[in-house]
Amino acid sequence: MEKAGTRTRDITYFSQKNDCPVCVHSQAARRYADRLEEDHTVTRYEANQTWEPSALLHLSHVDIRKEYFQTQWASDFWILYQDGSFGIREIIRKASLANRATCERLELSRRYWVFRGCGNWKVIVVEDGTPFAT
Repeated sequence: MEKAGTRTRDITYFSQKNDCPVCVHSQAARRYADRLEEDHTVTRYEANQTWEPSALLHLSHVDIRKEYFQTQWASDFWILYQDGSFGIREIIRKASLANRATCERLELSRRYWVFRGCGNWKVIVVEDGTPFAT
C-alpha cells in the first residue's frame, strides 16, 4: 500500500492472465504477481488498485492519523477469484512492521476494504531476497 501517484521505479511486464501489460512498483510485487499468474484459482488481478476517496468518510478514525484520511491511497493487488469473490494483498517489508505509521496505514487499508465488502484481505510480509512463504 502506498500513496497513489508516488514516484517509484516501475516494473512493467505482460500478464498472460490479464492479457495486458501490468505495472508494479517493487521486485517483491513482481514476484507476487508471478505467483498470481500461476494460481489457477485467480481469474485476473490488478496492481496498484486506487481507493475511492469518498469511502474514507465512512471509516473509523480511531488510532489513525487524520492526514491519512485526506490522502489518496492504492493497494498493491486486487484479485478476482474463480468463485467471483475478490481479495486484497498488501505487500510490506518485514522491517517496516516495527514502524507505527506502517501499521496505521495497514489498518486503514483493512478498514477500507472491509467497508468495500472484502473478506479476503491479507498482508504479504517479505524480506529482501527471500521467496514468499505459502
